[in-house]
Amino acid sequence: MKQIYRLYGIPLRIGNSAFLIALFISLLLSASAQAQVNSYARVTGINTAKTRLTIDNRNEMYHSFTVGEEVIVIQMQDNVIGANTSNNSGFGNLSAISNAGFYEVAVISAINTDRTRITLTEALNQNFTVGNNSRIQVVSFTKLGTTNYSTTANITAVSWNGGLGTGGVVAFQVAGTLTLRHSVTANGQGFAGGVISNDHEDECTPGVYRTNSADHAGKGESIYLVSSNTYARGRGRILNGGGGGNDDNGGGGGGGNFTAGGEGGAGWGCSASPSGGLGGIELNTYLMTGTRLFMGGGGGGGQGNNGTQTPGSAGGGIIIIKANTLTTSCTSSTVRITANGNAASGTTDGGNDGAGGAGAGGTILFQVNTFNVPAGCPLQIQANGGNGGDVNNGTAHGGGGGGGQGAVLFANAMPTSNITTTTRPGIGGLNSSDNGATRAGSGSGSNNAGIISGIGTVLPVKLISFSAERVNKKVALAFTATGDASTLFTIQHATDGIHFNTIGTVKGKGNNPFNAYSFTDPRPVAGKNFYQLKLTDDQTGSTSSSGIVSVNIPEVESLPVAYPNPAHDHFSIRVNNEYNNKTHQVTITDLTGKIMYSNNYKPVNGSITVTPATQLKPGLYIFKLTSEGYEQAGKLMIR
Repeated sequence: MKQIYRLYGIPLRIGNSAFLIALFISLLLSASAQAQVNSYARVTGINTAKTRLTIDNRNEMYHSFTVGEEVIVIQMQDNVIGANTSNNSGFGNLSAISNAGFYEVAVISAINTDRTRITLTEALNQNFTVGNNSRIQVVSFTKLGTTNYSTTANITAVSWNGGLGTGGVVAFQVAGTLTLRHSVTANGQGFAGGVISNDHEDECTPGVYRTNSADHAGKGESIYLVSSNTYARGRGRILNGGGGGNDDNGGGGGGGNFTAGGEGGAGWGCSASPSGGLGGIELNTYLMTGTRLFMGGGGGGGQGNNGTQTPGSAGGGIIIIKANTLTTSCTSSTVRITANGNAASGTTDGGNDGAGGAGAGGTILFQVNTFNVPAGCPLQIQANGGNGGDVNNGTAHGGGGGGGQGAVLFANAMPTSNITTTTRPGIGGLNSSDNGATRAGSGSGSNNAGIISGIGTVLPVKLISFSAERVNKKVALAFTATGDASTLFTIQHATDGIHFNTIGTVKGKGNNPFNAYSFTDPRPVAGKNFYQLKLTDDQTGSTSSSGIVSVNIPEVESLPVAYPNPAHDHFSIRVNNEYNNKTHQVTITDLTGKIMYSNNYKPVNGSITVTPATQLKPGLYIFKLTSEGYEQAGKLMIR
């Protein structure tokens, strides 16, 4: 017998029958104007084979994890801050994205008796991070109906709970036609906003970026799980979480997601030394392919001394909808699918303190083949940033920063017939109530920049393993995959874990149970080398990315490496870290020593990209790299 729960938590014991479970979901949805359909749990361990999840903090109030059911495993937070923890303006910047935002659909094959372990039918593809500064959760990918389904109430998420590491996601699927008679929302159910400061007044403090002092307001939550109390407050952003306001009466920064949040208002008398919270960072490059999903960052809290300061607001959550066809049916209201960031409140009682920053918009993913929305029942899709809080006082203090815009991702072309899709940044709050008052910073980016279409579906290829190992002065990469007949593996390298360059490709071997691959990077740089795989399906063009692996090379040979090699109209040269800030002269000669091209370059992200002014004829050339006190040369084939 399976124990599940009614809407108000009263146990109900029924047989484990698909019919009864479907009936229960239908009754649950009709019992309230707002209903949840998902189960959640924090993942605390993944076995070596990546087939078993150890879980805690289960929430099966509205749905139960069931054998044979699909679930979504998603990395909500990861250790992405790296060494960016000093008390300066670089605090809270992204070091390496690691596995943050990666998600994967899996199928449950077994659940143990005390429901603390879930076994999966196949090994997970991604290398999820379990441990400090990270949070993984598993969410039911709930099936509604048997073939077609019509909603009977608004559907919403259980709000994200940072202490439990669960919530913030709405995920459901319908095999046939999904008819929306109601809205689906995750507004303000993402990362939480920062807390207010204690009542305290001092001079402007623009240089406090991280502190545990309650004299300064708290930062919003983000894709990094705060590991130290000394990181919790102060005006520095915390990844996509907005920074808190500092003395004197600084406003909180807005949260970020697809675009960055706005900076909080400077504060009382602080225009020359702004003390408002910095806005959360943008994550747009990681959302483009649809392989990562992020909740909106929370806004930072406001600082005050009169008790009228306000906290930051929460970002939008994540919505995942899969259906063959999506349509709407209504009589008087517009149907909405929204993951907006919450607006922050203005200072209370006409107060002269700092206001909170707004939450960023969340992320909405549609795996829908056909949209068929009638004119009589239009559909609005939104992942907008919230507006920052206003200072409701006639003298200038610190308004809250606006939230960054979220993202709306479509597997196919963006639908337009009777559908309005928006991702707008939030507006910065007023710094005072006077006519003509200035505002805190608004969220960045042009309207609707976060609408991405044609991302395809997550590839059926299973990447079983991916590793990197130093062998002498080279790096040997090894990976194993299955179901990869039409897959091209692109090997990418970075020196900072963020900006990757392609250094080679490997073609998939075929749909065998397991295929082993290897690739050698002959010229890694001195220091940390990061690698990832980009998987491209030759038939559909769909792409996904692996996790990131790294190798430290204490010293390398001085010869440079050019890639691609052979090249056509351009090529790149990787440069050792110690020479990254120097100007280099690149000279290309033929085998007789005749100079064919020469120009000066400065490395960008550890490499120089060379595009000769005149197309070189096919053949073998020598390239030479010259800088202060050293000279390097290598061979280059032009085809």
